[in-house]
Amino acid sequence: MPLDLTPLDSASRLLVEAELKVATGGGGRFQPTGFPDLGPALYRGADGADWLLVESPQSMANRLERVCWTDGDGETDRVGDYNEDCKGIPYVLATDTDNKRLTASTLEAHRLSSPYIWDTRPFENPDKPGAQISLPNYLKETFSLADNRIVPWKKVAEGLRRVDPGCLLHGVWFNEASFAGGKVRLTRALSGYIEARDPSTANFGFQKRDGVSDRTDKEAGQSAAEGYGSVIGPKQHFTSAHVKAYFQIDLERLRSYGLSKDQVHALAAWAIYKIRRVLVSSRDGIADLRTECKFEATKVSAERVDNETGEKSPYILPGISPDLIEAFKPLKSSTHITVRWVPNVEGKAELPESMAETAIKREGLEGKTKLETPKPKRGKSQEATKSKRILVVFGEWSSTDKKALRELNPEEPAKGVVDNALKDYEAKWEAKAQSRKPTENDDDNTEDGGKPE
Repeated sequence: MPLDLTPLDSASRLLVEAELKVATGGGGRFQPTGFPDLGPALYRGADGADWLLVESPQSMANRLERVCWTDGDGETDRVGDYNEDCKGIPYVLATDTDNKRLTASTLEAHRLSSPYIWDTRPFENPDKPGAQISLPNYLKETFSLADNRIVPWKKVAEGLRRVDPGCLLHGVWFNEASFAGGKVRLTRALSGYIEARDPSTANFGFQKRDGVSDRTDKEAGQSAAEGYGSVIGPKQHFTSAHVKAYFQIDLERLRSYGLSKDQVHALAAWAIYKIRRVLVSSRDGIADLRTECKFEATKVSAERVDNETGEKSPYILPGISPDLIEAFKPLKSSTHITVRWVPNVEGKAELPESMAETAIKREGLEGKTKLETPKPKRGKSQEATKSKRILVVFGEWSSTDKKALRELNPEEPAKGVVDNALKDYEAKWEAKAQSRKPTENDDDNTEDGGKPE
């Protein structure tokens, strides 16, 4: 029978607690999350007890998303897709310059506002077949955004439900000033963390042995930093008789977006599914937080917070079942957006001093080329740089585009400038597309038309 989620209609929040114990070992020792320049997060709680943060809200948010995901095979598809239960829920897929799967909004820290999703080529508009549109412009239209106007949150929520409903649970911030002034920001409706009460330290040490030589030689580049020599150091773990995972589903927030009752039910069911998956998953769940930090849930309880009185009452949290999976099926869609990420590359070549800018023919390629006069570098006189003019080619250039630009400029000196700009572009394109550093200084151009030294 269908899952009854109507008790959540009068609840502002659903609170879930899971009692945890260390999965292996009699001493209950575990390694908590650590932070740069801080180490373990120890603090005195409002109840006067000592507390330790075992897993942060940011990390738990990542895990709540990852437990719904299946990785690709690493050869033809490195990205993967939602698991069988969640497959069909929309997200934005990004491909690379070779149209191979690059990443997905569900895997990116900033989701839809990730540069690999946001700064991409136009795609076919799902609402206007045959028309091309960029993702920022598509979302502007979908959200009905307008300058100097209040954000229509119902339109935003409905648009995100269609494009990537994970953003409604895990939050998203479009912080571009050109995108409604950075006002479109949704905080998490689903959050979680793990804490341990009255933690005790478990101090011990480690040794990394070098079977070839225990000695190091800094002058020869054979120090401990490079992995040479034997190293002895301390390690600190903790034990606690009270470790709990805490989760919250902000139902009132979801309703405040103007979503329908059925849509809120679907999102709540998906959130419950994510919590249940985190509590049992052997990959990315509590069973595998770190090599020396593995838990299992011994007891799970939930409370609903009444929307009018604020009173808490017990709630039986549904387990993973066909009924639960069916409850978030309305989130699934046949429409999925795919965008193409292209590296931001510019090829440059300097025009000879006696050459007029009009000698460079750019008809039909004005959107991919420009002529600019760079500002003089610090320490150099205006006189030395006043006549420096640069041809810049940018964006994505096909072999047809390159051929067209060369055919427009068949004679010297325009031919040499165009050739040098395209060669510079190709070298930088290859370097960035393959994630390796160029072997030459790409920012400097010599006086002979831009050839690297």
